[in-house]
Amino acid sequence: MNILILTAKCGMGHYTASLSLKQELENETTQVEVLDFFDLIFPNLKTLIYGSFNFLVTKCSHIYNFFYRFSAHSNFAPLKKMMKKRIEKTLNEKNIDIVISTFPVCSKYVSVYKKSNHSHLKLYTYITDINVNKEWLTDETDAYFVASHETKLQMLHFGICEKQIKVIGIPVRKEFKKNHCAKNKNEIVVMGGGLGLIPYMKKTLENLVENPNLHITLLAGKNQKLFDKYHNQFKNMTVVGYTTQVHQYLNKAELIITKAGGITLFEAIHSKTPLYVLYPFLSQEIGNAKFIEKNKIGKVIWNKNENTTDDILTLLKNPQKLELMRKNMQNIKNNLEALTVLDIYEKGA
Repeated sequence: MNILILTAKCGMGHYTASLSLKQELENETTQVEVLDFFDLIFPNLKTLIYGSFNFLVTKCSHIYNFFYRFSAHSNFAPLKKMMKKRIEKTLNEKNIDIVISTFPVCSKYVSVYKKSNHSHLKLYTYITDINVNKEWLTDETDAYFVASHETKLQMLHFGICEKQIKVIGIPVRKEFKKNHCAKNKNEIVVMGGGLGLIPYMKKTLENLVENPNLHITLLAGKNQKLFDKYHNQFKNMTVVGYTTQVHQYLNKAELIITKAGGITLFEAIHSKTPLYVLYPFLSQEIGNAKFIEKNKIGKVIWNKNENTTDDILTLLKNPQKLELMRKNMQNIKNNLEALTVLDIYEKGA
């Protein structure tokens, strides 16, 4: 069997989820390939597309949020013939049995291909945030794999058939799901996601390292500027560049200070590491942050004037509250369905 996962690197969450799915599904009889949709369709424009996206997110978030809301009410799908032709060529060359989408544009154009070709190809969509934007929803999607029961309720409201919706969480690497070691008291992980440091984090971070009882691990990812700025600057801070060992750092941490990205949210849930989220401002991250608050698995700071340093130290001194957050994370895990696209495919769904 050949499975194609179509994704995009708008942020790194969609792509990271795709790699986790590949790890989960690939075996002796199942081959899985992950393809960047924009590399497939617009290879010469990919750098421009991602550069523009990063600029909007980091510098013009209000414009990004406008387009995010606009896309929920638009079925606009330009260049259909060209897109369909390139998708068809790829599917035929690779002899694909199943397409998985982890990015809404991918679902939209594979749906266009299926409809125009009267194809019985199976299309499964993994929604990588708590809130559902309607741009994810297509007539030709066979099943949706969603993050939470809250997500499922939103989709039922949009008219999606209940049997098409599977609540499995957001895919994370299998290392996050293994047995965990004991948490190290006063160990904090700071992780800013695929685009760099959390906005307005600098002051909080530099105040925290003044406390000699804390140890902070800053996961800088591919942000070389951030790595260079803090590497070897403080005795009680370890700065780590890009790593595939994030699970090891979360497993031992009492708290993760982070953005409210969907992948990070479920990496924390599987690691049972309470979240401390600063100032969510992108539409989908606001939805994730509200989920964190509702389920009491962390704390969200909405007000930029709040004294976050003292608040974090107070939280670390409250082991009962942290333990309750971990129990709530376990409850979320317990209510997820343990299935994959292969389980659904074998049933003919």
